[in-house]
Amino acid sequence: MPAGRPNVLFIMTDQMRADCMSGVGHPVVRTPHLDHLASEGVLFRRAYVQSAVCGPSRMCFYTGRYPHANRSPWNEVPLPADEKTMGHYFGEAGYRAALCGKTHYTPDPFGDPGTQPEQGIRRVALAGLETWELNESRGEGWLAHLRSKGYGEDVIADPFAVEIPADAARTGHADHAGHAGRDHSAYPTRFKREDSDTAFMTDRAMAFMDDAGDSPWFLHLSYFKPHLPIVAPYPYNGLYDPADSPAPNRSPEELERPHPFHVPFRIERGGVAYDDEEVWRQRRATYYGLITEIDDHLGRLFGFMKDRGLWEDTLIVFTSDHGEYVGDHWMFEKELFYDEAYNVPFIVRDPRSSADATRGRTMDEFVESLDVLPTCLEVCGLGGADGTGGAGGADELGGPGGAGEPGMPPALQGRSLVPLLRGERPADWRREVFADWDFRFYWTPKKLGISPEKCRGWMVRDGRFKYWYFNGMPDVLFDLERDPGELRNVAGDPRYAEAVRDLRVRLMDWRMSNEDVSRVAWTYARRPGFGRDPFTA
Repeated sequence: MPAGRPNVLFIMTDQMRADCMSGVGHPVVRTPHLDHLASEGVLFRRAYVQSAVCGPSRMCFYTGRYPHANRSPWNEVPLPADEKTMGHYFGEAGYRAALCGKTHYTPDPFGDPGTQPEQGIRRVALAGLETWELNESRGEGWLAHLRSKGYGEDVIADPFAVEIPADAARTGHADHAGHAGRDHSAYPTRFKREDSDTAFMTDRAMAFMDDAGDSPWFLHLSYFKPHLPIVAPYPYNGLYDPADSPAPNRSPEELERPHPFHVPFRIERGGVAYDDEEVWRQRRATYYGLITEIDDHLGRLFGFMKDRGLWEDTLIVFTSDHGEYVGDHWMFEKELFYDEAYNVPFIVRDPRSSADATRGRTMDEFVESLDVLPTCLEVCGLGGADGTGGAGGADELGGPGGAGEPGMPPALQGRSLVPLLRGERPADWRREVFADWDFRFYWTPKKLGISPEKCRGWMVRDGRFKYWYFNGMPDVLFDLERDPGELRNVAGDPRYAEAVRDLRVRLMDWRMSNEDVSRVAWTYARRPGFGRDPFTA
């Protein structure tokens, strides 16, 4: 390992569901290379993001902090300049920390007015990370690559447009873009498979590893797909037969007796199109194709790393920023607190011999997105029981007075997974996960007359229940033992009144225990008590 410290490869897809891997039993999609990664690491089945919107979810991963603490609760809400990211932690520890892909990071105009234009909103690579290759969806590097391969300006201007044959069947059906015949997602993109954004970003990741040489590095490889538009290059657009697509998880009762937010929100987010069986079957098939495309390129990347002698020197974390409904609950996209949106794939391969005992295991302990950063720090010897506090000085380490675990920066609110990777289960491991959604930016609350300050929802999920609490709207409660598909809201059932009261208290305890203490901890480290201790002799 470089200088005795492992490299870190943090891989994130965008909008990939936890159930869409062959290794977890999906009946259609094939992901042999992710399955191989899981066979050499640990697959966590109950990993949850803290927001199912790209920007705030990623800021939780990058800072190790909940949305209410890092203060970036929705897309394009600037991450405050005083928030430390994984790039800062690893860069300060002597790693070359870089980005290859997307971070959805908006710099803070309050910290530096020059970071934003007078009109509009500017996104850049995450603070603390070197911009090796930025691609939020249509990155300049990828578009330049397409030009160099001879693609016309029509492709450059609209790279995700599909190639519809002139003799395409005309059935009278039209998709959401007005194309008659089959749904548009059935057709291939105009760029070839070897020129896709997924292929290009993988090539650039390999180039970074070569460029880094023997220095320790931290690379965030962040793919744009399978995020919408759900279109794929040949052969991935037709890799799976729509007839094999499993039916959506939904019930007529969800529309017959809906939560007041559900029906208008599904209209706003394009869910009505998925009432059509042809649409959900085809788009699911193409969505699976996009996932297999990513898996194929991960196979190339993993082979490259083995050839270069990097495989045994690199901590690999694979996950996604949130999931996708593709018709479940009569919805498209993500956001509402269902498992299809919040439960994400999560694999950790720790190269050290201390993790040998758990290789190939699947674990059901609850994991949050906040856990990635403390895990990476501890594996690299930069914090926690395995570390030396290299991620910060003595005043910056967690423990009493701080939110972080002992040996970790106190601002971090997640937990290192290293004990689980060793086969140890801490007695105090979390028994639930939490999430937070600021929905003031949508049109549905405006239609419903909900004022911006009331547009907030919280969620807690444990092994028995999932509970949603809204400020000014009815509660939602699912009994997961009787209703694992989250199809029947029982919040109003008097038999569940005690469960609702308990879960509300747990939400309150969570918020009280996870307010921002990054400044409080600084003072506490210097003066942990006021005046003289009257309880000592």
